[in-house]
Amino acid sequence: MNSSIKDFFTTSRLSTNIKNLGVKSVVAISSQVLDQSVPSVECSTRGKGGQLLGQLCNQPFKNWKHATEKFKLHESTNYHTNCILDFQSLSAVITGKTPSVHDQLNIASKQQKEDNRKIILPVIKSVILCGRQGISIRGHRDYGPLELNEPTENDGNFRAILRFYINATGISGDNSHILARENCKKNAQYISWKIQNQIVDACYTTADISGIEQFSLCARYFDSTDKIIHEDFLKFVPVHDVSGRALADTIINELKSLNIDIKHLRGQGYDGAATMSGKFNGVATLIKNKYPTALYIHCSSHNLNLSISYSCNLPQIRNTMGTIESIYLFFNTPKRQKFFTEQLEMFKKEESMKDDGCHSNKEKLKRLCPTRWVDRHSSVETIYDFLPVIVNSLEEMITWPDKDVATKANQILLTLGTSEFNIGLSVIIKLFQYTKPLSVYLQKKNIDLVEAINHINTILNELMNIRENAEIVFSDLFKNLIKRSNEMDIEIKIPRLAKRQKHRNNFSSENPEDYFSVSIFIPFIDSIIQQLNDRFNNHKEIISGFQVLINPCAKSDLHHLVKYYQEDVESYEKVVSEVDLWHRYLNKKNIKPQNALDALLICNQDFYPNIYNLLHILAVLPVTSCESERSFSSLKRIKTYLRNSTSETRLNGLAVLNIHREVPVTEDEVIEVLASIKRRLDFSL
Repeated sequence: MNSSIKDFFTTSRLSTNIKNLGVKSVVAISSQVLDQSVPSVECSTRGKGGQLLGQLCNQPFKNWKHATEKFKLHESTNYHTNCILDFQSLSAVITGKTPSVHDQLNIASKQQKEDNRKIILPVIKSVILCGRQGISIRGHRDYGPLELNEPTENDGNFRAILRFYINATGISGDNSHILARENCKKNAQYISWKIQNQIVDACYTTADISGIEQFSLCARYFDSTDKIIHEDFLKFVPVHDVSGRALADTIINELKSLNIDIKHLRGQGYDGAATMSGKFNGVATLIKNKYPTALYIHCSSHNLNLSISYSCNLPQIRNTMGTIESIYLFFNTPKRQKFFTEQLEMFKKEESMKDDGCHSNKEKLKRLCPTRWVDRHSSVETIYDFLPVIVNSLEEMITWPDKDVATKANQILLTLGTSEFNIGLSVIIKLFQYTKPLSVYLQKKNIDLVEAINHINTILNELMNIRENAEIVFSDLFKNLIKRSNEMDIEIKIPRLAKRQKHRNNFSSENPEDYFSVSIFIPFIDSIIQQLNDRFNNHKEIISGFQVLINPCAKSDLHHLVKYYQEDVESYEKVVSEVDLWHRYLNKKNIKPQNALDALLICNQDFYPNIYNLLHILAVLPVTSCESERSFSSLKRIKTYLRNSTSETRLNGLAVLNIHREVPVTEDEVIEVLASIKRRLDFSL
């Protein structure tokens, strides 16, 4: 159409003959010609309004003497007026001043879709907010249309948040969400539990509270884009058969359902339960039989916890830990806790006046966690710092008229006055100062097995150094204990000995220091050293072949490493030559990588392909299963007693929203997923 207009004004022979005529005549002529250019030339026998085509169309105009009269007569006809209007409308569409009929229909459709989105957008925002915060969605009466007024019954967090959002936008001056919600049909509210599940599923693309065994599936991988090792939660998997074979099949099937190529599986990490680590029918063994390079590594954090736990089975240490738990349970009532808090405030004021006083920021006692030894360290530290306050509080409670409270307080006070408890508490504090940083460090994501073993070896070397100088170390510890005990009027003495007693330490000694050094301090530290050596021996064997890739001075046999990972590397000779070149490069640049990730970041994949693959494998070998433990912590917050019937799809979606807070989820993305299914309302713009 644009070319027709251009050709008419540039090539028409009328342009020279009517140059002195008015603009209206030109427009009229062009409008008629344009009108005839729409259908084909062969079929155009009549003009606008059925008029026969004549001069200026298919016949030449020759009566130029009366041209003015003819043109004025033509201008007064109805079909000429209609042509002008049509041409003006067409020109406005071509120049973009007026939208076409198609565009006008699209605008109406777009406006309808935008109104529809105002119905679903607050719903999506409310579901995402509940998922991010880990709060329940449904309530007791969460069915039927949404009432914008406050209901008399609890209809759940989701509806409350949705109602607040819509009303808040109305208060701010935007009534569009209120109007959209009020005008929508009852069968197009989009607030049912099915829609909630679809939204949660779109965001998503240990026995829990309902008694269903849950398997937490996590993945550890190296991201070549941001150069970081990731440990990400994937999903919770319900299991009904907890045998090794059933769990192994479940893991393999779930990984395949997530489109993960299991051929690239190079490591698997679990705790030390027999079902997981059994040599014949354990999960790790069964998976390794199918995928030989999937190396099993016992969780390092579990190993450390087990090492400390077994070391604490020493009778004096075990009794001390039991007394600490009893102290917490005794003070864990409102009345006693209030009294203890008052005594603690007075104690802190007195200690703040001293240069060497206690300056702890803790406000209350902490219970011994049955599984997390990091929390146990904090609990022991709190009891040690506040022991004078505890003793003073118990002495006051003995005089209370409540018989049960006074009796229990007296029993605990007598236990706190024993030498075994005070020596045991001091020894635990001394040695836990070395294991607590390691417990915290092993819970990080961006660490590898070599780095973890290096830190464990550092702790072991320090403990062995303490063991070699046990007399000197314990002497300093005992002097501090005597000073502290004198302030609390506690006497440190050797307990009663029995010649034929089999279940009591009967070491002959002249002074308490030697006796407790031999009976408590040395056995406890020996037990910790032995447990750490035994439980991490397998880890050291695993990384022995990889050490040469990080430390040029390390000596290791590459034959076993190359044979084990023959699918990932080339021949033994090529690997050895690359290792030599790699060592030369590190020495020349004076580079000393601290872990596998440091070495991987400086390794040229094109020049050292085999070294790069081996470092990549070392970096992704699982160190701990802490990510799975963290996911179970989220599970306890998400699936509570009030929502113990949550389906697996809904549970996994809410868990991913709550755990992966760093992953952005936009409402437009969710709408696109929802719009892929035919619905009553169209949301896709």
